[in-house]
Amino acid sequence: MTHSFFGGVYPATRKDMTRRKPMTRLSRTPREIVIPLLMCADGPATPLVRPGDPVTVGQPIARRGETGAAAHASISGRVSAIEHRPHPWGGISPAIVISNDERNEPYAGQLPPLDPRQFTLTQVLERVEAAGVVGMGGGAFPTQDKIALSAGKVDTLIVNAAECEPYVTADYRLLLERSENILRGAQALALCLGAERVAVVTEGDKLNAVEAVERRLRRKGASRVQILPVRTRYPLGAEKQIIQTVTGREVPPRGSPLDVKCVVFNVATVYAIHDALFQGRPLTHRAVTITGGAVTRPRNLWVPIGAPLRYLLEACGGLKEEPDRMLIGGPMMGIALTNLDAPVTKDTNCLVCLTGWEHKPDTPGGICIRCGKCVAACPMHLAPTIIRRALEDRDLTRLSKYHLEDCNSCGCCSFICPAQIPLVETVAQAASFVKREGAPQ
Repeated sequence: MTHSFFGGVYPATRKDMTRRKPMTRLSRTPREIVIPLLMCADGPATPLVRPGDPVTVGQPIARRGETGAAAHASISGRVSAIEHRPHPWGGISPAIVISNDERNEPYAGQLPPLDPRQFTLTQVLERVEAAGVVGMGGGAFPTQDKIALSAGKVDTLIVNAAECEPYVTADYRLLLERSENILRGAQALALCLGAERVAVVTEGDKLNAVEAVERRLRRKGASRVQILPVRTRYPLGAEKQIIQTVTGREVPPRGSPLDVKCVVFNVATVYAIHDALFQGRPLTHRAVTITGGAVTRPRNLWVPIGAPLRYLLEACGGLKEEPDRMLIGGPMMGIALTNLDAPVTKDTNCLVCLTGWEHKPDTPGGICIRCGKCVAACPMHLAPTIIRRALEDRDLTRLSKYHLEDCNSCGCCSFICPAQIPLVETVAQAASFVKREGAPQ
């Protein structure tokens, strides 16, 4: 049984360009790989190598210090520089640049697989941290911290394969093609956390992925694991909304999933956890969708982390026309990309190159007609138009009462607004204003 959540919108999915395209490895790896030290919301990692050092595939090249997540070479070769390079999150960031020797030599010090009948929570935490696993659905928080906080406090583990953003199909293809490893990783994670129930959630229009998972569940007789196909509605994949859909429990304002005994992991993160535990492999590759009306041959690719986005685009035949907009991630919450030299990071799931007809034009916001559509669409029960008026009045007292911290920047309000007012940006500005000025006493 599934439940529902408040609000949401129904944007055109536009997944047909890539949903039937299997994950494909690059025919040749790039001549140069750029591994940013900043690939974790916690902060940058600390380099373990210097220019001139030889590296092999899977070798640790950066470690977690006070911040960051471990990083590993995704090709073999030699470190040519540690310097500032373009970052897909915006601006520039320190990065380790590796020149490819095209040998793909594996790292000799790869960790041995763990025995699932004997591993402990401490072993799992150490292995996940050593593998450099972070949230791969966009959060990019250290996964071992999330496991440590959740252990013994949850009864439901949710594997998030909803992928409600338009255009993106990387998680769908991963679930379809590698479901056995994902289920094994989810079961190990549930055992480690003490979760009684595991729900793999995907959208109901992905029936072949649902059938693939169901076949494996029947064969293995995994009683605590179930696949839940859910009606397509954005933002189903958001943490609080997917929890409410699966369990009927609502995360309280300013609360966390642990308050309702739930924890959510993206499907790609669960796959990376499987590789770390059962194959001793660190996080060096991931699935990325290259798509959009401007792309010659949209595809799903299995790529080394650090590969330049420009190289992936060339592997898809390049651009057939000049894109009007390029985004990392989907069009609802994606980050505008200005430099194709930026590399794939651990949370990069999609590069979308949009033509003019594929998105709303960037016109100045009109006058609010007080239709209330933004209020009805907001899944977090906020009132964006009222927040906007309070911000215009610089009314700190009113703004501090509107639960601005609950906004998840899903973009439903901006999408639904007939006046094309950039409401999601307005709410973010209001939150910054309150933070800067301080809530009134």
